[in-house]
Amino acid sequence: MANTSKKIIRYKKPKNMNIGIAVFAVIFLYLIIVLIQFMVKPKIKMYEVLDGDIANDSFYTGVILRNETVVNSDYAGYVNYYLREKQKAAVGNLIFTVDENGSMTEYLNQSSGEESRLSDENLKEMKELLADFSTSYSDSRFSDVYDINTTLNSMLMEYININALQELSAAEGEGNAISFQRCYAQASGIVIYSTDGMEGLTADQVSADTFSKENYQKTAHAGGQLINIGTPAYKMITDDAWSVVIPLEEDELSDYTDVTSVSVHFPKKNLDAAAGFSVFTGKDGASYGKIDLTKYMIQFAGERFVEVEVKNSQAEGLKVPKTALTTKDFFVIPVNFIASGGDSAEEGFYKEVYANDGTSTMEFIAASIYRTTDEYYYVSMDDFKEGDYIILPDSNERYQIGAKESLQGVYNINRGYAIFKQVEILDENSEYCIVKKNMAYGLRSYDHIVLNASLVKEDDILR
Repeated sequence: MANTSKKIIRYKKPKNMNIGIAVFAVIFLYLIIVLIQFMVKPKIKMYEVLDGDIANDSFYTGVILRNETVVNSDYAGYVNYYLREKQKAAVGNLIFTVDENGSMTEYLNQSSGEESRLSDENLKEMKELLADFSTSYSDSRFSDVYDINTTLNSMLMEYININALQELSAAEGEGNAISFQRCYAQASGIVIYSTDGMEGLTADQVSADTFSKENYQKTAHAGGQLINIGTPAYKMITDDAWSVVIPLEEDELSDYTDVTSVSVHFPKKNLDAAAGFSVFTGKDGASYGKIDLTKYMIQFAGERFVEVEVKNSQAEGLKVPKTALTTKDFFVIPVNFIASGGDSAEEGFYKEVYANDGTSTMEFIAASIYRTTDEYYYVSMDDFKEGDYIILPDSNERYQIGAKESLQGVYNINRGYAIFKQVEILDENSEYCIVKKNMAYGLRSYDHIVLNASLVKEDDILR
Protein backbone atom coordinates (compact mmCIF):
# COMPACT_ATOMS: atom_id res chain seq x y z
CA MET A 1 0.00 0.00 0.00
CA ALA A 2 1.36 3.26 -0.96
CA ASN A 3 2.22 5.79 1.76
CA THR A 4 -0.13 8.76 1.70
CA SER A 5 1.44 12.12 2.80
CA LYS A 6 -0.43 14.05 5.40
CA LYS A 7 -0.57 17.80 4.66
CA ILE A 8 -1.88 20.16 7.36
CA ILE A 9 -3.49 23.35 6.09
CA ARG A 10 -3.92 26.28 8.63
CA TYR A 11 -7.41 27.63 8.80
CA LYS A 12 -7.57 31.38 8.26
CA LYS A 13 -10.02 33.15 10.49
CA PRO A 14 -12.04 35.87 8.87
CA LYS A 15 -11.05 39.40 9.97
CA ASN A 16 -13.86 40.96 11.91
CA MET A 17 -13.62 44.71 12.79
CA ASN A 18 -14.27 45.56 16.42
CA ILE A 19 -16.81 48.39 16.32
CA GLY A 20 -16.00 49.51 19.86
CA ILE A 21 -12.31 50.04 19.10
CA ALA A 22 -13.15 51.95 15.93
CA VAL A 23 -15.52 54.27 17.76
CA PHE A 24 -12.97 54.84 20.51
CA ALA A 25 -10.27 55.63 17.91
CA VAL A 26 -12.51 58.18 16.21
CA ILE A 27 -13.35 59.84 19.52
CA PHE A 28 -9.68 59.87 20.54
CA LEU A 29 -8.66 61.44 17.20
CA TYR A 30 -11.38 64.07 17.59
CA LEU A 31 -10.17 64.97 21.06
CA ILE A 32 -6.61 65.28 19.78
CA ILE A 33 -7.76 67.63 17.00
CA VAL A 34 -9.82 69.73 19.42
CA LEU A 35 -6.89 69.92 21.83
CA ILE A 36 -4.52 71.03 19.08
CA GLN A 37 -7.01 73.67 17.88
CA PHE A 38 -7.42 74.93 21.43
CA MET A 39 -3.67 75.21 21.90
CA VAL A 40 -3.06 76.86 18.53
CA LYS A 41 -6.06 79.19 18.42
CA PRO A 42 -5.40 82.66 19.89
CA LYS A 43 -7.02 83.18 23.26
CA ILE A 44 -9.78 85.79 23.21
CA LYS A 45 -9.53 87.92 26.33
CA MET A 46 -12.25 90.17 27.70
CA TYR A 47 -11.81 93.68 29.11
CA GLU A 48 -14.31 95.40 31.39
CA VAL A 49 -14.71 99.08 30.55
CA LEU A 50 -14.42 101.39 33.55
CA ASP A 51 -14.23 105.12 34.13
CA GLY A 52 -10.69 106.46 33.97
CA ASP A 53 -8.47 109.29 32.90
CA ILE A 54 -5.16 109.88 31.17
CA ALA A 55 -2.75 112.56 32.27
CA ASN A 56 -0.41 113.84 29.57
CA ASP A 57 2.70 114.02 31.69
CA SER A 58 5.83 115.77 30.47
CA PHE A 59 9.19 115.66 32.23
CA TYR A 60 11.54 118.63 32.36
CA THR A 61 14.69 119.84 34.05
CA GLY A 62 13.71 123.27 35.28
CA VAL A 63 15.57 126.27 36.70
CA ILE A 64 14.37 127.69 40.01
CA LEU A 65 13.72 131.42 40.35
CA ARG A 66 13.03 133.01 43.74
CA ASN A 67 13.46 136.22 45.72
CA GLU A 68 16.91 135.80 47.25
CA THR A 69 19.58 138.22 48.39
CA VAL A 70 23.29 137.52 48.73
CA VAL A 71 24.79 138.91 51.95
CA ASN A 72 28.48 139.86 51.78
CA SER A 73 30.85 140.02 54.72
CA ASP A 74 32.04 143.38 56.06
CA TYR A 75 35.05 141.69 57.66
CA ALA A 76 37.95 139.42 56.71
CA GLY A 77 38.88 136.34 58.70
CA TYR A 78 37.65 132.87 59.60
CA VAL A 79 33.87 132.50 59.55
CA ASN A 80 31.62 130.48 61.88
CA TYR A 81 27.85 130.11 61.48
CA TYR A 82 25.25 130.03 64.26
CA LEU A 83 21.99 129.23 62.48
CA ARG A 84 21.11 125.97 60.79
CA GLU A 85 20.73 126.10 57.00
CA LYS A 86 17.10 126.39 55.79
CA GLN A 87 16.13 127.87 59.17
CA LYS A 88 14.20 131.12 59.25
CA ALA A 89 16.06 134.08 60.66
CA ALA A 90 14.40 137.15 62.10
CA VAL A 91 15.86 140.63 61.92
CA GLY A 92 18.67 140.88 64.48
CA ASN A 93 19.40 137.14 64.75
CA LEU A 94 23.09 136.27 64.90
CA ILE A 95 24.03 134.55 61.63
CA PHE A 96 27.82 134.32 61.70
CA THR A 97 30.99 135.59 63.34
CA VAL A 98 34.32 136.44 61.78
CA ASP A 99 37.58 135.69 63.62
CA GLU A 100 39.80 138.49 62.34
CA ASN A 101 43.14 137.63 63.96
CA GLY A 102 42.79 133.96 64.89
CA SER A 103 42.41 134.60 68.62
CA MET A 104 38.95 133.04 68.68
CA THR A 105 40.13 129.84 66.98
CA GLU A 106 43.17 129.64 69.27
CA TYR A 107 41.05 129.97 72.39
CA LEU A 108 38.55 127.32 71.26
CA ASN A 109 41.35 124.89 70.37
CA GLN A 110 42.89 125.33 73.82
CA SER A 111 39.58 124.79 75.60
CA SER A 112 38.18 122.03 73.36
CA GLY A 113 39.51 119.22 75.52
CA GLU A 114 38.03 120.51 78.75
CA GLU A 115 34.41 119.54 78.08
CA SER A 116 32.06 118.60 75.28
CA ARG A 117 30.35 121.49 73.52
CA LEU A 118 27.18 119.42 73.01
CA SER A 119 24.66 119.65 75.82
CA ASP A 120 22.28 116.88 76.84
CA GLU A 121 19.47 118.87 75.25
CA ASN A 122 21.40 119.04 71.96
CA LEU A 123 21.94 115.27 71.94
CA LYS A 124 18.28 114.67 72.75
CA GLU A 125 17.11 116.74 69.75
CA MET A 126 19.45 114.89 67.39
CA LYS A 127 18.28 111.50 68.68
CA GLU A 128 14.63 112.49 68.20
CA LEU A 129 15.36 113.55 64.62
CA LEU A 130 17.01 110.19 63.87
CA ALA A 131 14.13 108.29 65.50
CA ASP A 132 11.55 110.13 63.36
CA PHE A 133 13.59 109.45 60.24
CA SER A 134 13.93 105.74 61.07
CA THR A 135 10.16 105.41 61.54
CA SER A 136 9.27 107.03 58.19
CA TYR A 137 12.16 105.62 56.10
CA SER A 138 11.35 103.89 52.81
CA ASP A 139 13.72 102.24 50.32
CA SER A 140 11.89 104.00 47.51
CA ARG A 141 13.14 107.32 48.91
CA PHE A 142 16.74 106.44 49.65
CA SER A 143 17.82 109.97 48.75
CA ASP A 144 16.32 111.04 52.10
CA VAL A 145 19.42 109.52 53.72
CA TYR A 146 21.54 112.28 52.19
CA ASP A 147 19.07 114.92 53.35
CA ILE A 148 19.15 113.66 56.95
CA ASN A 149 22.95 113.55 56.84
CA THR A 150 23.05 117.20 55.76
CA THR A 151 20.54 118.16 58.44
CA LEU A 152 22.50 116.39 61.18
CA ASN A 153 25.74 118.07 60.12
CA SER A 154 24.02 121.46 60.18
CA MET A 155 22.56 120.79 63.63
CA LEU A 156 25.93 119.63 64.93
CA MET A 157 27.75 122.72 63.69
CA GLU A 158 24.99 124.97 65.01
CA TYR A 159 25.12 123.45 68.50
CA ILE A 160 28.91 123.44 68.65
CA ASN A 161 29.19 127.03 67.47
CA ILE A 162 26.45 128.35 69.78
CA ASN A 163 27.97 126.63 72.78
CA ALA A 164 31.41 127.88 71.76
CA LEU A 165 30.04 131.40 71.44
CA GLN A 166 28.78 131.23 75.01
CA GLU A 167 32.27 130.25 76.13
CA LEU A 168 33.77 133.13 74.14
CA SER A 169 31.34 135.64 75.57
CA ALA A 170 32.25 134.48 79.07
CA ALA A 171 35.95 134.66 78.24
CA GLU A 172 35.54 138.23 76.93
CA GLY A 173 33.90 139.18 80.19
CA GLU A 174 36.90 137.85 82.07
CA GLY A 175 39.22 140.16 80.15
CA ASN A 176 40.73 137.65 77.68
CA ALA A 177 42.14 139.19 74.50
CA ILE A 178 39.71 137.62 72.02
CA SER A 179 38.69 139.57 68.94
CA PHE A 180 35.84 138.52 66.65
CA GLN A 181 32.99 140.27 64.87
CA ARG A 182 29.31 139.32 65.21
CA CYS A 183 27.15 139.66 62.08
CA TYR A 184 23.37 139.85 62.42
CA ALA A 185 20.47 139.42 59.98
CA GLN A 186 19.33 142.71 58.42
CA ALA A 187 16.13 141.14 57.03
CA SER A 188 13.98 138.13 57.79
CA GLY A 189 14.04 135.03 55.61
CA ILE A 190 15.44 131.54 55.06
CA VAL A 191 19.21 131.26 55.43
CA ILE A 192 21.17 129.29 52.80
CA TYR A 193 24.94 128.79 53.04
CA SER A 194 25.68 128.53 49.32
CA THR A 195 25.68 130.85 46.32
CA ASP A 196 25.83 130.26 42.56
CA GLY A 197 25.73 133.71 40.95
CA MET A 198 22.16 133.19 39.67
CA GLU A 199 20.44 134.78 42.65
CA GLY A 200 19.23 137.81 40.67
CA LEU A 201 17.95 135.84 37.67
CA THR A 202 14.52 136.89 36.37
CA ALA A 203 12.25 135.29 33.76
CA ASP A 204 13.03 137.82 31.03
CA GLN A 205 16.76 136.99 31.35
CA VAL A 206 16.29 133.25 30.74
CA SER A 207 17.86 131.69 27.65
CA ALA A 208 18.92 128.21 26.52
CA ASP A 209 22.30 128.72 28.25
CA THR A 210 20.47 129.08 31.57
CA PHE A 211 19.73 125.34 31.53
CA SER A 212 23.32 124.27 30.80
CA LYS A 213 25.05 122.67 33.77
CA GLU A 214 28.49 122.63 32.14
CA ASN A 215 29.49 126.08 33.41
CA TYR A 216 27.31 126.03 36.51
CA GLN A 217 29.24 126.57 39.74
CA LYS A 218 27.84 126.41 43.22
CA THR A 219 29.95 127.65 46.11
CA ALA A 220 29.30 126.24 49.59
CA HIS A 221 30.10 128.47 52.56
CA ALA A 222 31.11 126.40 55.58
CA GLY A 223 32.33 127.25 59.04
CA GLY A 224 36.10 127.54 59.44
CA GLN A 225 36.68 128.95 55.94
CA LEU A 226 38.64 132.11 55.31
CA ILE A 227 36.43 134.95 54.09
CA ASN A 228 37.36 138.35 52.63
CA ILE A 229 35.66 141.71 52.86
CA GLY A 230 32.92 142.03 50.24
CA THR A 231 32.71 138.31 49.45
CA PRO A 232 29.46 136.29 49.90
CA ALA A 233 28.87 134.86 53.37
CA TYR A 234 25.35 133.48 52.82
CA LYS A 235 22.11 134.26 51.05
CA MET A 236 18.65 135.01 52.34
CA ILE A 237 15.43 133.82 50.66
CA THR A 238 12.84 136.43 51.54
CA ASP A 239 9.62 135.00 50.06
CA ASP A 240 7.72 131.70 50.09
CA ALA A 241 6.72 132.23 46.44
CA TRP A 242 9.02 130.63 43.88
CA SER A 243 8.96 129.58 40.24
CA VAL A 244 10.32 126.82 38.02
CA VAL A 245 11.12 127.77 34.43
CA ILE A 246 11.03 124.95 31.83
CA PRO A 247 12.10 124.98 28.17
CA LEU A 248 9.32 124.35 25.63
CA GLU A 249 9.69 122.92 22.14
CA GLU A 250 7.66 124.40 19.30
CA ASP A 251 5.45 121.32 19.03
CA GLU A 252 4.61 121.58 22.75
CA LEU A 253 3.21 125.11 22.62
CA SER A 254 -0.21 123.91 21.44
CA ASP A 255 -0.46 121.74 24.57
CA TYR A 256 -0.25 124.86 26.74
CA THR A 257 -2.56 127.15 24.80
CA ASP A 258 -4.80 129.01 27.29
CA VAL A 259 -3.39 126.92 30.16
CA THR A 260 -3.20 128.99 33.35
CA SER A 261 -2.73 126.22 35.93
CA VAL A 262 -1.10 122.79 36.03
CA SER A 263 -0.49 119.95 38.44
CA VAL A 264 3.18 119.18 39.02
CA HIS A 265 5.10 116.32 40.60
CA PHE A 266 8.67 116.46 41.94
CA PRO A 267 10.01 112.87 41.67
CA LYS A 268 13.08 113.38 43.86
CA LYS A 269 11.02 114.55 46.83
CA ASN A 270 7.82 112.70 45.86
CA LEU A 271 5.80 115.90 46.21
CA ASP A 272 2.70 117.04 44.30
CA ALA A 273 1.35 120.56 44.00
CA ALA A 274 -1.08 122.72 42.07
CA ALA A 275 0.62 125.67 40.39
CA GLY A 276 -0.02 128.65 38.20
CA PHE A 277 1.34 128.49 34.66
CA SER A 278 2.25 130.92 31.92
CA VAL A 279 4.23 130.88 28.67
CA PHE A 280 6.74 133.66 27.99
CA THR A 281 9.50 134.53 25.55
CA GLY A 282 13.05 134.41 26.87
CA LYS A 283 16.02 136.61 26.14
CA ASP A 284 16.96 134.42 23.17
CA GLY A 285 13.48 134.58 21.60
CA ALA A 286 12.60 130.99 22.53
CA SER A 287 9.45 129.98 24.40
CA TYR A 288 9.52 128.90 28.04
CA GLY A 289 6.98 127.86 30.62
CA LYS A 290 6.85 129.38 34.10
CA ILE A 291 5.41 127.32 36.95
CA ASP A 292 4.49 129.50 39.93
CA LEU A 293 4.27 127.88 43.38
CA THR A 294 3.71 128.92 46.97
CA LYS A 295 4.40 125.53 48.61
CA TYR A 296 7.55 123.47 49.24
CA MET A 297 9.95 126.38 48.72
CA ILE A 298 12.09 125.32 51.66
CA GLN A 299 12.49 121.75 50.36
CA PHE A 300 14.28 123.13 47.28
CA ALA A 301 15.86 126.19 48.89
CA GLY A 302 19.40 124.98 48.32
CA GLU A 303 18.88 123.84 44.71
CA ARG A 304 18.93 125.66 41.37
CA PHE A 305 17.95 122.82 39.01
CA VAL A 306 15.00 120.53 39.66
CA GLU A 307 13.37 117.60 37.88
CA VAL A 308 9.65 118.28 37.45
CA GLU A 309 6.75 116.36 35.91
CA VAL A 310 4.01 118.55 34.46
CA LYS A 311 0.48 117.20 34.08
CA ASN A 312 -0.71 119.79 31.64
CA SER A 313 -4.02 118.22 30.59
CA GLN A 314 -6.29 115.44 31.66
CA ALA A 315 -9.19 113.78 29.90
CA GLU A 316 -11.89 111.84 31.74
CA GLY A 317 -14.19 109.21 30.31
CA LEU A 318 -14.06 105.46 29.69
CA LYS A 319 -10.60 103.91 29.66
CA VAL A 320 -10.07 101.51 26.75
CA PRO A 321 -6.88 99.64 25.71
CA LYS A 322 -5.66 100.66 22.26
CA THR A 323 -5.47 96.97 21.29
CA ALA A 324 -9.30 96.86 21.51
CA LEU A 325 -9.75 99.48 18.79
CA THR A 326 -10.90 98.57 15.30
CA THR A 327 -12.58 100.31 12.34
CA LYS A 328 -15.67 99.60 10.29
CA ASP A 329 -17.04 101.14 7.08
CA PHE A 330 -20.57 102.52 6.92
CA PHE A 331 -22.91 104.03 4.38
CA VAL A 332 -23.65 107.67 5.13
CA ILE A 333 -27.23 108.83 4.49
CA PRO A 334 -28.56 112.40 4.84
CA VAL A 335 -30.58 112.88 8.02
CA ASN A 336 -33.67 114.20 6.23
CA PHE A 337 -34.35 110.72 4.74
CA ILE A 338 -35.01 109.11 8.14
CA ALA A 339 -38.53 107.72 8.62
CA SER A 340 -40.61 105.51 10.90
CA GLY A 341 -42.02 102.19 9.77
CA GLY A 342 -45.76 102.74 9.76
CA ASP A 343 -47.18 101.77 13.15
CA SER A 344 -43.71 100.80 14.37
CA ALA A 345 -41.51 103.13 16.35
CA GLU A 346 -38.43 101.79 14.59
CA GLU A 347 -36.43 104.26 12.57
CA GLY A 348 -35.23 103.45 9.09
CA PHE A 349 -35.46 104.36 5.42
CA TYR A 350 -37.79 103.67 2.51
CA LYS A 351 -35.93 101.78 -0.18
CA GLU A 352 -37.08 101.79 -3.78
CA VAL A 353 -37.63 98.23 -5.05
CA TYR A 354 -38.69 97.02 -8.51
CA ALA A 355 -41.04 94.22 -9.44
CA ASN A 356 -40.55 91.90 -12.45
CA ASP A 357 -42.76 94.09 -14.60
CA GLY A 358 -40.58 97.11 -13.85
CA THR A 359 -42.94 98.88 -11.52
CA SER A 360 -41.42 100.41 -8.40
CA THR A 361 -42.63 100.32 -4.81
CA MET A 362 -41.30 101.45 -1.45
CA GLU A 363 -40.06 99.01 1.19
CA PHE A 364 -39.32 100.13 4.73
CA ILE A 365 -35.88 99.06 6.01
CA ALA A 366 -35.29 99.26 9.76
CA ALA A 367 -31.63 100.14 9.43
CA SER A 368 -28.89 99.63 12.04
CA ILE A 369 -27.71 103.14 12.83
CA TYR A 370 -24.32 103.48 14.53
CA ARG A 371 -23.79 107.21 14.60
CA THR A 372 -25.72 110.42 14.06
CA THR A 373 -24.33 113.82 13.12
CA ASP A 374 -26.03 117.04 12.12
CA GLU A 375 -25.83 115.97 8.46
CA TYR A 376 -25.64 112.18 8.25
CA TYR A 377 -26.62 108.83 9.68
CA TYR A 378 -23.95 106.13 9.67
CA VAL A 379 -25.79 102.97 8.60
CA SER A 380 -24.63 99.35 8.51
CA MET A 381 -23.59 98.17 5.07
CA ASP A 382 -25.56 94.95 5.66
CA ASP A 383 -28.83 96.86 5.32
CA PHE A 384 -28.29 98.17 1.78
CA LYS A 385 -26.30 97.54 -1.35
CA GLU A 386 -24.22 100.11 -3.11
CA GLY A 387 -26.39 101.74 -5.76
CA ASP A 388 -29.70 101.29 -3.92
CA TYR A 389 -32.06 104.23 -3.91
CA ILE A 390 -33.96 105.51 -0.90
CA ILE A 391 -36.93 107.83 -1.16
CA LEU A 392 -37.97 110.75 0.97
CA PRO A 393 -41.59 110.05 1.99
CA ASP A 394 -44.24 112.30 0.41
CA SER A 395 -41.67 113.54 -2.03
CA ASN A 396 -40.01 112.63 -5.29
CA GLU A 397 -36.56 113.20 -3.80
CA ARG A 398 -34.27 110.17 -4.10
CA TYR A 399 -30.80 109.42 -2.76
CA GLN A 400 -28.43 106.81 -4.20
CA ILE A 401 -26.52 104.94 -1.53
CA GLY A 402 -22.80 104.74 -2.10
CA ALA A 403 -20.90 107.28 0.00
CA LYS A 404 -18.92 105.57 2.77
CA GLU A 405 -17.02 106.61 5.86
CA SER A 406 -15.28 104.60 8.53
CA LEU A 407 -15.78 104.78 12.28
CA GLN A 408 -13.46 103.77 15.06
CA GLY A 409 -14.87 101.42 17.64
CA VAL A 410 -14.58 98.26 19.70
CA TYR A 411 -16.31 94.87 19.82
CA ASN A 412 -18.87 94.69 22.62
CA ILE A 413 -19.49 91.12 23.84
CA ASN A 414 -22.16 91.65 26.51
CA ARG A 415 -24.51 89.28 24.61
CA GLY A 416 -21.92 86.60 23.93
CA TYR A 417 -21.10 87.66 20.38
CA ALA A 418 -19.11 90.56 18.90
CA ILE A 419 -21.08 93.74 18.26
CA PHE A 420 -19.37 96.84 16.89
CA LYS A 421 -19.74 99.92 19.10
CA GLN A 422 -18.40 103.27 18.00
CA VAL A 423 -16.05 105.29 20.21
CA GLU A 424 -15.01 108.93 20.22
CA ILE A 425 -11.44 109.29 21.47
CA LEU A 426 -10.87 112.25 23.79
CA ASP A 427 -7.24 111.58 24.67
CA GLU A 428 -4.68 108.80 24.43
CA ASN A 429 -1.21 107.61 25.33
CA SER A 430 0.88 104.67 24.12
CA GLU A 431 -1.33 102.03 25.80
CA TYR A 432 -4.77 103.44 26.52
CA CYS A 433 -7.27 105.92 25.18
CA ILE A 434 -10.07 107.79 26.92
CA VAL A 435 -13.36 107.63 25.03
CA LYS A 436 -16.54 109.60 25.52
CA LYS A 437 -19.02 107.86 27.81
CA ASN A 438 -22.77 107.41 27.42
CA MET A 439 -22.81 108.53 23.79
CA ALA A 440 -25.51 107.20 21.46
CA TYR A 441 -24.59 103.81 19.96
CA GLY A 442 -21.46 103.82 22.13
CA LEU A 443 -20.07 102.26 25.30
CA ARG A 444 -21.27 102.36 28.89
CA SER A 445 -19.43 101.74 32.14
CA TYR A 446 -18.94 98.03 32.90
CA ASP A 447 -19.45 96.97 29.28
CA HIS A 448 -17.37 93.95 28.27
CA ILE A 449 -15.27 94.28 25.12
CA VAL A 450 -12.70 92.19 23.25
CA LEU A 451 -9.21 93.08 24.46
CA ASN A 452 -7.56 92.38 21.08
CA ALA A 453 -9.93 93.32 18.25
CA SER A 454 -7.64 91.84 15.57
CA LEU A 455 -8.50 88.31 16.74
CA VAL A 456 -12.25 88.45 16.06
CA LYS A 457 -14.79 89.58 13.48
CA GLU A 458 -18.17 91.14 14.01
CA ASP A 459 -20.89 88.61 14.95
CA ASP A 460 -18.32 86.02 16.10
CA ILE A 461 -19.76 83.97 18.94
CA LEU A 462 -17.47 84.06 21.95
CA ARG A 463 -17.55 81.73 24.90
